[in-house]
Amino acid sequence: MRSYFTCLILLLLAHLSWAQEMTLKGKITDSKTSEPLSGVSIKLPGSGNSTVTNASGEFQISISDGYENVVVSLEGYQSQKIFLGGTTNLNVSLKKGKAEEATSVGFGSQSKTEMTSSVSSIETNDVSPSPLINLEQANQGKTTGMFVQNSSGKLGEGTTVRIRGGSSLSASNQPLYVIDGVPLTSGNQSNINPANIAKIEILKDASAGAMYGARAANGVILITTKSGGSGKMKIDADYQFGISQTPKKLDLYSPEEYNQQVIEYTLRSLSLDQFVTKERLEQWEASGDRTINLPNGSAVTLPSFYDSLNYNTDWQDEVFRKAYSHRANLSLQGGTEKLGYFASMSYTTQEGILIGNKYDRLNGSLSLDSKISSKLSANLNLNYFYSKDFRLKEDQDLGAPLQAIVLPPSDGYNADNNYQLIVRSLEYNPLTEVNFSDNLGFNNSLVGNLGLKYDFTDELTFDINGGMDFNDARQEIRQGPETRDGALTGRSQLGEQNLKNYIFNGWFTYTPELSDNHKVSVMLGASYQESNTTSSYRVANINSVSQLEGLDENNPSLTIVDIPGQASRFASTFGRFNYTLMDKYIVQVSGRMDGSSKFGPDNRYGFFPAVSTGWNISNESFMESVSPVSFLKLKASYGLVGNTPQDDFLYRSNYYNIRYGNRDGIRLSNLANPNLKWETTAQMDIGLDFAFLSDRISGSVDYYKKTTTDLLFPVPVSQTSGFASVLKNVGSMENKGFEFNLSTVNVETGDFSWTTDFNISFNQNKVTDLQGSNLIVGVNAFLEGESAGVFYMRKYVGVDNVTGEALYDNGLGGTTSDWESAPRQIVGNPNPDYYGGFTNSFRFKNFELSALFQFVGGADLYYETGEFLANSGILNLGQLATQADRWYAPGDDAEYPVLDPFQENTFPSTRWLQDGSYVRMKTLTLTYNLPSDMVAGWGMQYMSIYVGGTNLLTFTDYTGYDPDVSYFDPLDGVVGQNISRGIDNFTAPQPKIFMGGIKIGL
Repeated sequence: MRSYFTCLILLLLAHLSWAQEMTLKGKITDSKTSEPLSGVSIKLPGSGNSTVTNASGEFQISISDGYENVVVSLEGYQSQKIFLGGTTNLNVSLKKGKAEEATSVGFGSQSKTEMTSSVSSIETNDVSPSPLINLEQANQGKTTGMFVQNSSGKLGEGTTVRIRGGSSLSASNQPLYVIDGVPLTSGNQSNINPANIAKIEILKDASAGAMYGARAANGVILITTKSGGSGKMKIDADYQFGISQTPKKLDLYSPEEYNQQVIEYTLRSLSLDQFVTKERLEQWEASGDRTINLPNGSAVTLPSFYDSLNYNTDWQDEVFRKAYSHRANLSLQGGTEKLGYFASMSYTTQEGILIGNKYDRLNGSLSLDSKISSKLSANLNLNYFYSKDFRLKEDQDLGAPLQAIVLPPSDGYNADNNYQLIVRSLEYNPLTEVNFSDNLGFNNSLVGNLGLKYDFTDELTFDINGGMDFNDARQEIRQGPETRDGALTGRSQLGEQNLKNYIFNGWFTYTPELSDNHKVSVMLGASYQESNTTSSYRVANINSVSQLEGLDENNPSLTIVDIPGQASRFASTFGRFNYTLMDKYIVQVSGRMDGSSKFGPDNRYGFFPAVSTGWNISNESFMESVSPVSFLKLKASYGLVGNTPQDDFLYRSNYYNIRYGNRDGIRLSNLANPNLKWETTAQMDIGLDFAFLSDRISGSVDYYKKTTTDLLFPVPVSQTSGFASVLKNVGSMENKGFEFNLSTVNVETGDFSWTTDFNISFNQNKVTDLQGSNLIVGVNAFLEGESAGVFYMRKYVGVDNVTGEALYDNGLGGTTSDWESAPRQIVGNPNPDYYGGFTNSFRFKNFELSALFQFVGGADLYYETGEFLANSGILNLGQLATQADRWYAPGDDAEYPVLDPFQENTFPSTRWLQDGSYVRMKTLTLTYNLPSDMVAGWGMQYMSIYVGGTNLLTFTDYTGYDPDVSYFDPLDGVVGQNISRGIDNFTAPQPKIFMGGIKIGL
């Protein structure tokens, strides 16, 4: 009997052991392609136990006997709650669904059905491969509401990004960039390796940006980099080679035409205009003589420099070049059930199309995801880059390579084949400037965060993370005595800037399981951020060729400027409440309280609330019979977001140290305004998301209106203060418009597919109030009732066929040749009326073809380069070939006025204002994926070969190099600076790039 009970107990214990250790195994695949899906979440509700599938789509998880349900989910696929019924083997096919795509919204994510805000997404495959090393350039034209312009075609230059129009006149209009939860202050988002990006979310309205409160007025761009995987190690490698060239050459004078100008200029400067005709100029030039015999029997001797013009130097060929680039990426991804990892390394070296310009960059990244226990998980993200930039002078500075196009066709070399100064050129030679000067920029940057998540229950979680954004920048400049700015013995400069930015976030998320009809989510958190920037600048004349020789304190010409670091701090609390009724009606309320040390004690805090609602119309019973509609949702939002000055502590007077020679001193950097406060932007948005025919057609349309009050604006002050202006809150500005995007699956068969993506955005900008502080800067104006930065200048109406003088509108219905007396008028707008992009993607068997056309309409550009190239002054004569159709003698019906030695005919006017609209083939890529069975025999998972290009075609009426221009002319003495816009002042064009590459996976 005893042995019987012993056996029975052992059997019961064995059964109990089996019940506690039962393992559920299975595989998750795509329902359409049958391909395995990695990263699928397998969750046991109520237990806190979960896992993810490996690279083969397989999983295993321990469950208790009698456990009934498991939830299978993956972003972009329809989630499934499955009844097990005692099975231990589970194979599931997931269907894709746009409504299930998860979108990051700041401190959480939401599916498309839950979303009540305006958010655009760019997926990984939309970012790479691309020959562009700049993240913003790679996304130009790919989504609604985000307008991207390039400041220059030189390497290492920045871009201008506007989300739903600019919200400020002097504070920053750039969006807030958040990389893996870390808000950037260094501005180094352009240096993130595009191949490491998993997805990009653009938060456009106040409801979406509410979690970033005081910094969300210009929108928020969330960048999520690739994270750890599961299963065996996956190795991806990519090599790309590119060739760049200038997209076009300007039509400039031939040497013969230029020499005719010299003769004409000489005669007109001697008041011998009556002898000038086009035919005589051609005859005199053809003779090659420096002595010109006039019809009245007298003679004129041309200047001595005329002999040096008998060359055929094409300065565009001298400064532009064919440039080469190389980029290599290597990444590793894999992991176990407890630890996933992703690591990558990338190296880029790229030559610019202008001589002397080069950019080298090294990127490294590491991501770890750890499941420490059933309740505790951790993640680590690190992104590092180092760059070395061989810089050029600013495009607008004399001595910059592109300034060479104003030079006469003289030889750049003397008889000894050495560089020589170019006559009539302000005494410089662009070849000398490049070869006898160094301008090196160095950047070291590290962005990272460490996060922990603790699941108290399935309903309550707590997240905490700490992030950092470190950047060390250094610029070394040496100009030899041969250069224009190199002094008699040479000149050396050193600039250094160190930035340290720390942020700490913590938040609770509560999602109680109420019932199928009621869903609630509550999030509460707090944040603290501290940034500290120190900078210094040294400049001295030197007597050595060493790069930084002479910057020691014993040099009597040494000037030192030291700006000590001061910590700028943000302290915030935030919260969000979501309620969904019957998966049909959604309400979201959110808010953030921000405190900033940038403002004085009386204006230090601001509260930024938002509310939004959504109605999932497609979930209504009356829509069940409308089978073509797969998704339809109406949404609306309203909220407040803020903006701060670019500089810190402007509410008080600030000083910095300066040393000249052996003397120390301090200098006032700004006038104090203790009443400075936040710019506040109130934004309303209403939109409709839709999908038809099982998501074969999908898209959205949004209308928005945002009004910014308490504009930070540089108000002029008395010159006796030593400053031109002081920053004040003086006005308001409005942006309104609508956005539309459409995605279609036109054809989808086994061997062939064709998809189309189209987006277009319209925006109207208006300054509604400046409290009488209208501002005119150059050819731009900031006027109440007008768009910011409208072109405000004299209106050019043609040529007087008797005198050859330029004629201007006199404002009274007539004309005048007196430029000074002609009134300024509002004549154009640098802000675009609309912009967007159009992408077609094709797949035929193993071939893929993708083409993106990007367009901008309604933006005017001031062609200041043309103004200089038509110059008829004593230093440089004109170069534009079109100026050959100028007035020579009375009765001429000419397009352009007479060559005027006193330059009055080339003063700023609408003669140089042009339509900057364009359509551009932004990218074209053809990819061939080698057959999988072939590469498997080589030990590879895949191999792809691709060719393509960027900026291959541009259709525009603009006559300059490139209509994609965002040059902002700095306004000296104005706090905020960079106020003029839409001006092309010798801006280097974006290069035309041809590229090819190979990608492999192991």
